Amino acid sequence: MAAQLYKTHTGQLFHAGSIVIINVGLPARGKTHGSRSLVRYMNWLGVKSKSFHMGQYRRRLYGTDISADYFDLGNEQMAQERMKAEDSCIEDIVEYLTNGGGQLAIFDASNLRAARRRQIYDRFEEGHIRPLFVEYICENDAIVEENIRKVKITSPDYVTMDAETAVNDFKARISHMEPYYETISDNDLSYIKLHNVGEHIEVNNIRGYLQSRVVFYMMNLHISGRTIYLARSGESSNEGSYKADAPLSETGHKYALNLRDAIMRCISERNNDVLAKTEVDISKRALKVWTSTHVKSYQTAEYFAHNDNVTVRRRMLLKGLNPGVCENLSLEEVKERFPDEYKSYLRDPYHHRYSLAESYHDVSVRLEPVILELERERDDILIIAPESALRCIYAYFAPEGLPDSLIPTLAFPRSIFVELTPTAYGCKERRIGINPGSSN
Repeated sequence: MAAQLYKTHTGQLFHAGSIVIINVGLPARGKTHGSRSLVRYMNWLGVKSKSFHMGQYRRRLYGTDISADYFDLGNEQMAQERMKAEDSCIEDIVEYLTNGGGQLAIFDASNLRAARRRQIYDRFEEGHIRPLFVEYICENDAIVEENIRKVKITSPDYVTMDAETAVNDFKARISHMEPYYETISDNDLSYIKLHNVGEHIEVNNIRGYLQSRVVFYMMNLHISGRTIYLARSGESSNEGSYKADAPLSETGHKYALNLRDAIMRCISERNNDVLAKTEVDISKRALKVWTSTHVKSYQTAEYFAHNDNVTVRRRMLLKGLNPGVCENLSLEEVKERFPDEYKSYLRDPYHHRYSLAESYHDVSVRLEPVILELERERDDILIIAPESALRCIYAYFAPEGLPDSLIPTLAFPRSIFVELTPTAYGCKERRIGINPGSSN
């Protein structure tokens, strides 16, 4: 994951050793979504993390065309096949944490039986890996139904199946598993219980800073669908100056009006599409606009203020990177005036800090509370900010493997806005044109 905040030579943070999170719970309770979100956040912090999804191992061994009987834990004929897939996943986790440089791994499976959980616990303890169980409990049928229709039918198991057939098949899987579900009751174990995806949380026997950090993040977790929009502030009348903090130019005001129309049109089209495909009405979902305290940013956001179900909030943490002595200078001018500094910048553009300035790493650290609030937020969010702040926020959601050095080069032209949709199987991205009919 790009833009991790902290690094050490060993790759291990907080002197915490290695931990494995063992998920527990019936399907469609938010395990995969929660696992991916936690991995994204921990990698960003600098804790090398990876989620191991049981379904991938099952599909690798037996394909996608598999009977619902496979998920019947009382079917002894299938027990050997299930055990083979589970053991393959467990051994990969042990290898990742002992020889692969990882510090945190997630065993993303149902793990419904207490006896089997104890076997898994003992296997990790043998490898000096600390297990932490996370149980996802959901008594709200509406949440489960929505999760099945919006998430599970898009899984790799159902790519060739129509929606209703996929829903019925998935519900059959759950009905096969339910009679064998045993909730965690052993208080000697370290565990977290999440009820109704964050509505209520229980913790037991939490040990060390890293496990505590996981608990802290889980307290902010939810699986509610939401969309995050990133848009650059409009053009100011003194575009090159950070200190001047100039108001919008005439062109900037036109951009702000077009941005508002494009965003509201995009949300309306999405709402209609979701209703048609899933019969779920999300038209009452609010849009919250977060903007930096730069004049050009909040003036851009003010065009949204009079729309129904929209609130606008100024946030100082969203200010752009302070260029320090490089105020109003092009890269060529910086190279000429500060040749040694420029060479240092080329070696590490993400961490380099000019005199009296901020680095991109500084901006990322500053934005950590914003990132946490983004993860907690259940409504749609539009962030209007300078390009430097948008780069760091985008890097948090970017696919694994984006190098830090590329973050200062990410482009957010005023011809588009970025739409990010976090899902259980990754973060979907679209770049949408601001003028009607245009996109890229």
